[in-house]
Amino acid sequence: MTSSSSPVDEPLDEPFLLGRTVLVVGASGGIGEGITRALLELGATVVAAGRSEARLDRLADHTAGTGPGDLRPHAIDLSDPDSAAVRTRLADRHGKFDGAVLSIGNWGPPDPTSLLDVSDEVWDTMIADNLTSHFRALRVVTPLLPADGALVHLTGLSAEIAFPGAALVGATNAAKKSLLRTLTAELDGAGPRIYELVIGRIRTRPRAAIGVDSPAWLSGADLGRHAAALIAHRGPWTTEPLQYLLDRASGVLTTLPQ
Repeated sequence: MTSSSSPVDEPLDEPFLLGRTVLVVGASGGIGEGITRALLELGATVVAAGRSEARLDRLADHTAGTGPGDLRPHAIDLSDPDSAAVRTRLADRHGKFDGAVLSIGNWGPPDPTSLLDVSDEVWDTMIADNLTSHFRALRVVTPLLPADGALVHLTGLSAEIAFPGAALVGATNAAKKSLLRTLTAELDGAGPRIYELVIGRIRTRPRAAIGVDSPAWLSGADLGRHAAALIAHRGPWTTEPLQYLLDRASGVLTTLPQ
């Protein structure tokens, strides 16, 4: 099934997230800042979670004046093994959340490396940054969301197809997808709605700065607007736990094109 248009072409001209609080994990990353900006434009109170105070400060500068939402930066490490303590700190400071978006990960070494040449050190780092971190973030965030809330998780297309030279990104993306699909099955409607968005290349400011950009790609803000609609239970895609957002022309897919 596919939409008749790109998800960003749907009219979202009203701040329908006013009064809602959304947690964005990885908000200071290239994709995360676009998601954050879109949520602010739609009226959300955005709790921007990240590990770096400096990067969160830059996010606040970049989104200054974006409204009518409210940005609340919070330097916190959701990959801390003491998930209960992290959950308590978030709840004590921000109260209830209506939705959450998880946009975290490590793209791995800058140079392509064949699978058989990957060192144990790189392997351990990628498992920690691209899989353990997501597992712990899910353990923190999911209990903070009400039954009518929504958790939106992003993973890359390498979860589905091979990218030579990026074996560990693909392996961890596939494992993350499995985690989310299993969580959806285990909750079975008894917890927040879970959405796994498998994404293609995304337009971001850091990529554009080095000349890597294409108008055919979706942007971080596009993903933010789509996530906002899912959180608010608006539009035709709220019943689809697995979605593919590969480029503007494809719109939203629920199966991977052959």
